[in-house]
Amino acid sequence: MTVRPAAPDPRPVLRFGMLGYGFMGKTHSNALKTLPYIFWPGGARTELVTIAGRNEAAVAEAATRYGWRQSTTDWRDVVEDPEIDVFDNVGPDAAHFEPTLAAIAAGKHVVCEKPLASTYAEAARLADAAADAGVRSLTCFNYRFVPAVRLAHDIIASGELGDVYSAHFRYSQEWRTDPTAPLGNPTGALDIIGSHAVDLSRYLISEIDAVSALITSPVTTPERGEPIDTFDAVVSWSGGATGTLGAILIAPGRKNRLSFEINGSKGSLLWDLENLNILRYHQRRGERTEGFTEVIVNEAHHPLVAAWWPSAHVLGWEHSHINMLAHFAEAIVGGGDVAPHAATFADGAAAARVSEAVRRSAAAGGQRVAVAEVV
Repeated sequence: MTVRPAAPDPRPVLRFGMLGYGFMGKTHSNALKTLPYIFWPGGARTELVTIAGRNEAAVAEAATRYGWRQSTTDWRDVVEDPEIDVFDNVGPDAAHFEPTLAAIAAGKHVVCEKPLASTYAEAARLADAAADAGVRSLTCFNYRFVPAVRLAHDIIASGELGDVYSAHFRYSQEWRTDPTAPLGNPTGALDIIGSHAVDLSRYLISEIDAVSALITSPVTTPERGEPIDTFDAVVSWSGGATGTLGAILIAPGRKNRLSFEINGSKGSLLWDLENLNILRYHQRRGERTEGFTEVIVNEAHHPLVAAWWPSAHVLGWEHSHINMLAHFAEAIVGGGDVAPHAATFADGAAAARVSEAVRRSAAAGGQRVAVAEVV
């Protein structure tokens, strides 16, 4: 028996720097360490160089735990390091704009958690800056990379669903029922989770033309003011479909439910994040047994599945992030496109524009606001 050293990995390497070491820092670190061996032999090798955060002890511990070479309390150390190719910003929402803009100016490819920025104006500036600099950009709308969602996209794009005339997207969680829970972003349900519903609707249907929206803030405290706990909007899309978008952070029993129902002239699609491997599909066949079919989207012929496990060995939430970052890495080293399947900064800005239209509509008592009016 001969013991041989492993051959060197011949693929190009991408060196990452990260801002943020919490929930999403853990998620993206896991993805960056996993994607090279799952998506073999394509894609890229990854090196986790520097992770940044405000708390020196906490970020140092994260570096050791997550496998980063070093840590810092100053994000500028990451942005200004010529060794780093990609800046991954998973820091607090308020820290998205300035560090990411600086990374673009330094010539880094850029990844940023949603919401891309605090305002549409800032988000649009980031999108323009990335385009002008010629760097690749990614807004982390990871649900585009759930295989069942991708299959829904492919069914709609192929025309199998016919003309889409109605759609409903909603994101429901419960954690804000506790008024002492840390909020993180005063825009609450609208940007923290609602931006996912907005983006999925744009990805699956078409651009949003106009909204008529209401916002509520039932759970208030003197210290925290009135963050957005719910929003509901009647929506028209550019392709002619109408429907609703909404999000709620005070839905008891709903841990993490992003769902959609899409109705077309030839059928309907239903999906729910709390059962993310299942796509429910109805086709009008005129048969006595017609009804919704539950498709378990875990076969090798399904999108985004072949690199993973054998048939019916289900995927989870974290796999959407691995799929997303693998796609982004492949686009960088292989020269492919980030869009249309991944969300660029242009998509992040588009979602921010819809959010601003929702705020304006709600402030006007639900008056219809055209998204194009938001500048």
